[in-house]
Formats: sequence, C-alpha cells, structure tokens
Amino acid sequence: KKYRNLFTLPSIKIAIILTIIASSFLFIGSYFLLNQFNLSALITLPIFETLIFVSMMIEQIIALDNPLVTFRRLVLISFFSHLIWLLVLIFGFLLSILFSIDYISLLLLGFFYTIAFRLLVVGSVFYGNLFNKAFIVFFQPMILTPILFPIPSFTEMITIYAIPTLGGATIITLVAFYLIFVNRTGAKLIGIGSLKLFRAFLSAWAANRPEFIEEFMDRMSSEETVRANVIVLNSRDMKIALVVPEVHPGPFYPVGSSNLPSHLQTWFLSNVFSPMIFHGVSGHELNLSSKKEVDKFVSSLKDLRTIASGKTCSIPIIAKVGKATATCIAFGDTVLIMLTLSPFGMEDLPLDLKKKIEGLALGLGYNYAVIVDTHNSQGDEIKKEDCEELIKATEKALMDLKSVDQRNFMIGFAHSSELDPRLGKDIGPAGLGVLVLEINGKKYSIIASDSNNAVMGLREELLRDFKDSSAPILELCTSDTHVTAGKTSSLKGYIALGERTSLKELSEIIRILIDKSLERMAQADFQVSYVDSSVKVIGTKLIDDFSA
Repeated sequence: KKYRNLFTLPSIKIAIILTIIASSFLFIGSYFLLNQFNLSALITLPIFETLIFVSMMIEQIIALDNPLVTFRRLVLISFFSHLIWLLVLIFGFLLSILFSIDYISLLLLGFFYTIAFRLLVVGSVFYGNLFNKAFIVFFQPMILTPILFPIPSFTEMITIYAIPTLGGATIITLVAFYLIFVNRTGAKLIGIGSLKLFRAFLSAWAANRPEFIEEFMDRMSSEETVRANVIVLNSRDMKIALVVPEVHPGPFYPVGSSNLPSHLQTWFLSNVFSPMIFHGVSGHELNLSSKKEVDKFVSSLKDLRTIASGKTCSIPIIAKVGKATATCIAFGDTVLIMLTLSPFGMEDLPLDLKKKIEGLALGLGYNYAVIVDTHNSQGDEIKKEDCEELIKATEKALMDLKSVDQRNFMIGFAHSSELDPRLGKDIGPAGLGVLVLEINGKKYSIIASDSNNAVMGLREELLRDFKDSSAPILELCTSDTHVTAGKTSSLKGYIALGERTSLKELSEIIRILIDKSLERMAQADFQVSYVDSSVKVIGTKLIDDFSA
C-alpha cells in the first residue's frame, strides 16, 4: 500500500503550487504570531517565495552531477520542509492556549526539525561529497530564517531558548546516528554501506542509471557457465531462430539482463534471422550482473555449435497430468519440450526440474532436449507436486512421441513489427511473433510474446478463440522480460500479458500474423545449435544479502 503511493506523487506544476501554499502559510503564520503582520509583510512575501525557488536552483547547480537531483524532487523536499515547519508552528500555537509559549521558540524548533528532515532525505538519497550535501541541507532554511523571525544570538539560543535548541540539536543528532547505523548494516554484510547501495538502486530505478548498482553486482557476482539453445528453421525465404536462453531476464529494468530478450532479438535480426525469444528454465539467481555481461553473453552467439540437422519433424504430442501440460515436438533426435501449468498459476520453473527432464529425454533415446518454460500463467512459486506432475506429463508425451513418424514440414512466420500495432505496456520491445508449422497436412501456431508472464486463463481463451482457425494455437509463450517489471503498482510488481492489451486486441494481432505466416508457408529443414558462455550471474547469496 505504501509503495502504491509513489504513483500518486504530484507533477512538477502541482508540487510548485503546494510549495507556494505551504510556505505562504508558514510566512503568514510566523508574522501573525509575532504580531508583525501588516502591509509591509505582504510586500516581503513575494521576496520570501522568490528566495525559495532561487535557493532550489542553486541547490540543483551544486548537485549537477547527481542523477537523483531533479528540480521536481527539490521542490517536493522544500514543500515537506515547509509543511513540517508549519505543523510545528500550528501544534505550538494550540499548546499556547494552555501554556505560555514564546513563539520564537516554536519557529526555532521548526527550523531544527526542518534541518533534521532535510538531513534524513539528503543523507540517505543523494550522492555527493559532504560539503555539497551539507549545503543542500542547510542553505534554504538558513536564508529563509532571517525573514521569518529575528534570529537570536548563539548566547541567547543556549540560555533563553535552551529547550528548543537542545530539542532541535537532539533530533538532528539522532537522524545523523540513524543514518550511520543503517549504513553499517550493509558494510558488515556485504562490504558496501546500505545507503550507498540504496542510492545506487534509486539511480537505476528512478533515473535509469544502472551503472552504479551494476558495479556492486559485478563485484559480488560469481562466474558461471550458462547455455543458449537455438533451433533454426530454414525455408527458401526465411531463417527462423527459436532462441531458448538459460539466462534469466532480470532483476528489473534497466539493470543487468532485464531486457535480455530485446538484446537477443537485435543480435539475431542483425544476423539475418527472424527470432522468437522464449524463456528457458532459469530463475533470478541466473540474472546477469550488468550490461557488460549481457553483451558478453549475446556476442558469444557467434560461436554457436551445430549438433543436429535434418528435414523432418514429428507432429506435436500433448500430454496432461493434473495441472501440468507438456507439448513435445521431435526434430530428428532432438526434442523441443514446452511446459505449462496454465490455467493454474506458475512462476519460474526450478533448475533441478530441467535436469530431471533432460535425464528423462536421454533415457528415452533422444540425444538432446530443448526445454521451454512457457511462463504463461501468472501465479506463485512452483510447488513440489507441480514439478512431479510436469515430469509425469513430459514422460507421457515423450513415450507417445517415440511411436510417431517424422515427416517433411513447412513453416511460415510473421512478427508484430510488420504491423506497427499499438501494443500495450504488457509487451516489451521484442514484440510478438507467430510461427506456423505444417506437419503431415495439419497446421499449428506457436505464439511468443516479449512479456513477463500472462494473466491467468489468457492462454485458454486464445486456444478457444483459435480452435477452429486454419492454424490453431499450440502454445502461448512469454519471454519473461523484466522491462515491464518494477515500476507498476500491481501486487505482483510487473505487468503481465493481457493487463494492458485486451484479449480482443491480442486476438486481432495474432489473427493477422497467422494469416501473414500462412501466405509465407514453405518447405523447411532444421538445425539445432547451442553455445556455452562464461558470465557473471548474481546467484542466490547476492539476492539474499541485498534483501537483508
């Protein structure tokens, strides 16, 4: 609920209006309480307001190299500073009905509370050296104070106004110690101050500057060997690449491999392939730590090693056990396995499931298995019984597949980039592709969307809608892109396919793409390739340490 409030923060225009209102009430309240409110005070008010905005401009210049310092944020800090000062004044005025209170004491206490608030924000959120931070903390309150009330000398402050001075100094000291202690937690756990990490996170989150947090992640990540599988379907006019990376897109945009599907799409397009990017079996522990590692992983694709090729494939075999559905197609002695729990919820399939299914395929006589986590039904973590059902469904499908003859096949492909449709924010930059396979006189469509999962039941609605079409949908797959993850107020923290693009719109796009694919049908052959890359992945320990 608190996180959702971030999406209701005011625009710059509203923030300026709120700041003017709060500061005007503070000014008028101060002059009223000190019995100085007259015509000359009203003339001073525009000067007071001008000083506020000039001070913010100076603060922005001082923090010019800080990606988090924007004028809007400085205006909001100013608004809350004046609001705190005003609330101290109002609360003190109400107390003065019962007790005799010197209003300069209230204004002085409000001054210190404002300093404490600014210290909390600037000390935790902003980059910069100590002088720059201290300047932003003290500058505006210091230049406004002489206008609001007569500043007592230091001697007066520690004698006549000892209580508000001591109270104000105490709250500032407590905030300073709070920041120190919070920072120490990270230093002890991971050797990086918590606030330093926090600022790096915010730079990526709020300013699209991932380099600071990626530097930390690179330092703490471990080198791992990860694989990318590619099944290339060649026809006279097209080379369609079914790309299954065993790297996870994440953690959130624009950090690490969050936009991996789009990077893969770009590489394959530049090498004259028509790519479909799927989600391999992988979890967040296999997020790449930085853009540098993404580039390293993508560039390794030039070393793809072909392990099988041929001109025939099987018809798809679908098996269901409990919640689980396995769809298998054999290309020679390689089997493509697509797994789903839809219409029940599912998250990333675990790595040990992949190992068990690979072992199962090898035990049944296949030389290689390419496993796709279709990631097509929004839900919770996979349970042990779900994994058992997925294994049983795969075994059933593979057993049935052994008795199926392989035949020559035809393919057609179309991509949403050809249509220039207005796709919703639930579809990332790699768009939506449709592959049509014709095997033994029957046609089947496979849909691949650059999305982070799909709303529960969307797959079934699409399968029903296209049941009687010329190329019924075999499977809906998403890439699990994290371009759409994070900056959303949804409970799951990401926008799933079907949340922004309606079923009707999606069906219309898919129908057009299927028709285009059918026009391009041609005889095809296949090549199965893979490449292993040594890259830095963030691992589970880093996720746990960052969380702590």
